[in-house]
Amino acid sequence: MTNRAFGTLSAIAAAAALLIAASPAWADHKDHYRYKHHARRPAVVFVPQVVHVPPRVYYAPAPVYYAPAPAYYAPPAYVPAPVYYAPARPAYVPLGAVGGAVVGAAIGSSVGRGDGRTAAIAIGSVVGAVVGDRLAHGY
Repeated sequence: MTNRAFGTLSAIAAAAALLIAASPAWADHKDHYRYKHHARRPAVVFVPQVVHVPPRVYYAPAPVYYAPAPAYYAPPAYVPAPVYYAPARPAYVPLGAVGGAVVGAAIGSSVGRGDGRTAAIAIGSVVGAVVGDRLAHGY
């Protein structure tokens, strides 16, 4: 068998297989020529009747549960009294006094002349140190 004959036979076999496979599509289930006296009947649907019945409710008293009384335990025979400590004061830092002395000396140097200026610087630095220390520690 040659290739050309084989190809032709294959094509004929494929066409025959397709025709056989498609034959149910040609079937006409509505054969109007032979069965005209049979008319299609509408489908009958039965719908059940819905009846609402309220649920039965039973009232019963709430259950009462009895439990044993709670057990309290006595504290130990000796309990040391709590000890309270005052908060520790921060270490003294003389930044307020030093800053006040510098500012007081600057203000005192602008007042007076000669020996009066020296006295004004000394008094200004002492007063500034006291005021700066009070402001720094919040007195």
